[in-house]
Amino acid sequence: MVSITRLLSSAILCTGIIFSAWAVPAHSRSITDATGGDKLSKIDEQFVIGKVLTVTQPKLNNQLLEHTGMVSNQQLVHVEILEGPLKGMDAVITNEMTDNPAFNVAVKPGQEVVLSMVTENGGKPEFNIADYHRAPVLCWLLVIFLIVFLAFGGKNGLKSLAGLVISVLLIALVLLPLSMSGVNPLLTAIFICLVATSTSMLLVAGLSKKAAAAILGTVGGVIIAGIAAQIVIVMAPLTGLSSEEAQILRGSVLNQPPAFYSGLLAAGMLIGALGVIMDVGISVASAVQEVAKTGENLTASQLYQSGMNVGRDIMGTMTNTLILAYTGSALPLLLLAAQMPSIKLLNLDLVATEIASALSGSLGLVCTIPLTALAAAKLMSKGETEDFSGAG
Repeated sequence: MVSITRLLSSAILCTGIIFSAWAVPAHSRSITDATGGDKLSKIDEQFVIGKVLTVTQPKLNNQLLEHTGMVSNQQLVHVEILEGPLKGMDAVITNEMTDNPAFNVAVKPGQEVVLSMVTENGGKPEFNIADYHRAPVLCWLLVIFLIVFLAFGGKNGLKSLAGLVISVLLIALVLLPLSMSGVNPLLTAIFICLVATSTSMLLVAGLSKKAAAAILGTVGGVIIAGIAAQIVIVMAPLTGLSSEEAQILRGSVLNQPPAFYSGLLAAGMLIGALGVIMDVGISVASAVQEVAKTGENLTASQLYQSGMNVGRDIMGTMTNTLILAYTGSALPLLLLAAQMPSIKLLNLDLVATEIASALSGSLGLVCTIPLTALAAAKLMSKGETEDFSGAG
């Protein structure tokens, strides 16, 4: 069952990128280095958008090949700067094309690229091609998604979109700044999960028993997922530094103790599982509500049984969804891991982290079903309450 919540979660990253691009059109940073004695060198780096005008045919860099053995082809790229203080200026940039496609930016006339503009001590800027300018394509994809989504989602789609915006703002304006300040990211993630869950459910279901049941079940499932993740992180143990990004972060801008990065890992597990857990919570609560509307004087036990029947159908597909989502994002890792002995594979930090993320999220998802069914049954029953021990 694919709900509005899960569909919208796929747009979070794209929305964040475009939001950041409009909020800060040109990113810059300053670095001060000692160059000898007491003299300091101030290096300013700014990223701007440029348009490729002409490109020469690549030629083999014989000097690099002779000294390092690396095969690299050089080409001259004539670009026009489209933004920043040097807007309208032309520049000729040497673009290296190596035998490793991961580091190449193959350009053609008329294409827009991201330029790195480095200035030392206020001197003449040096330009390099940093990457492709992908934001316009992502923007169009987001616009098409929103149009189609709102066309089919209608009023509920608009409410869910509002919930998505709140979730994105919570991550961008609360989680990221507090984490950069050294605040425990796990505690911040728990707060965000509580606020995002309550806001999304109330926007979709209104101030109702269905929303209350979905919130209770979802919060319970997230807490269970968080406890499971934290136990695995401590007992395994998992460092939170298995990814290259985390290692770069720790070595450059966020030098925090190991406990911070294990908390960051747990926070990522919670947020990664939140969307699908909310999906299950609102689905079960909606099913119980519909049964309660059509049935006359149904007891809490009967409503609980109905919620569990629906939940069992959801359980298999949703667990698959969560596991496959983690698996799909880790396909290169799986291909690499296939060459390793199983004993090394299962104990590898990076692999163990992915497994722990998928299983802790799935545990929270499964536990959300009975918790939501129980809460909905208690809130929506009209008949006498029966013993739940025989239900299920």
